[in-house]
Amino acid sequence: MAEPGAHQQVSRVLPASPMRIAEINDIASVASEIGAGLRARGHEVTLFHPRLVGASLHPQVKPITAPIRALDWMDLIRRIRAGNFELVHIHYAYLGNIGSLGGFPYILHCHGTDLRGATPVTRPIIRKALRDARHVFYSTPDLESYVARVRDDGEFLPNPIDTTHFRPIVPARERPGVLICCGLTEVKGAGRLLAACRQLAEERPDIRITAIGGGEYTAAFQALPNVTVVAHQPRWKLPGLINQHGVAVGQVRLGSAGMAELEAMACGRPVITWFNELHAYSEVPPYVTAVDGVEVASAIKNLVDQPEMRDLLGARGRDWVARHHGLDPVVDRVEAVARAIVDGEPIPAAVAAA
Repeated sequence: MAEPGAHQQVSRVLPASPMRIAEINDIASVASEIGAGLRARGHEVTLFHPRLVGASLHPQVKPITAPIRALDWMDLIRRIRAGNFELVHIHYAYLGNIGSLGGFPYILHCHGTDLRGATPVTRPIIRKALRDARHVFYSTPDLESYVARVRDDGEFLPNPIDTTHFRPIVPARERPGVLICCGLTEVKGAGRLLAACRQLAEERPDIRITAIGGGEYTAAFQALPNVTVVAHQPRWKLPGLINQHGVAVGQVRLGSAGMAELEAMACGRPVITWFNELHAYSEVPPYVTAVDGVEVASAIKNLVDQPEMRDLLGARGRDWVARHHGLDPVVDRVEAVARAIVDGEPIPAAVAAA
């Protein structure tokens, strides 16, 4: 089976000097997508999957897994050295410790919870990983403030969205249902979304809502008569799930949309979310803005009652994702930064999106 992203449109001009790059940890398939794009350009890229022992444990309990994780890090360091890689691209701030311990030139790529969820135990490790990195990318605009506490040259790099896999299969106007595409957690504003669902259960019981379980609010959503909670889905199934609905609802607390919201937009669905990082793009993303339960419920009712509006906003969103989260510009930037590091040159300034 083809690796995620391998079928996307990418440049295929072979570089004069191919680089050997190790990608560490595949968060939301970002490492896979970037790796496939770099391979298409002639570079040698190997993806390593850390064991991440105890990743689902409570933060206060995770330290007990440190000895096992340390053994895994040492094994990764050994394998990277054996592969004679010129550069290591590490996804997740805490894992930057592998680059620090191994003494490798590395790019550190931060994705969200790795910075927002730092604990007294992990915070010093993350600070060192950020300091030691040759360059730092972060995947959502709100992470800038976290990186800036340690260094002022961090760079927002939009996550690549596979618009071939995430695409409209059924027009949004033909699906009146609503999908809550974000996690049912406090950090995503699940309490506000719960309030919206409760309001709709009273005012519009005809509106059916689907939520993906897994967060601390799962049981509360399961108790509502208008909500169906489904199990967490493998990523390859998500386009089908999204296309069963006409409206998507994302986070309403962070102010910065993530992969779930972007993938729903790529499927041609209008997305209700709270986006407060207007400086991050050259054009404002066409989200439907809502920040509390009343606003979310109102936005849902408006979109459910206007099928043509669902199609119009969905088309605008998909076009915006293609322009700002396409694979080619992301790989362009990673390649340019990697080349500068490998060649011992200053890292070139990023070119603003059109």
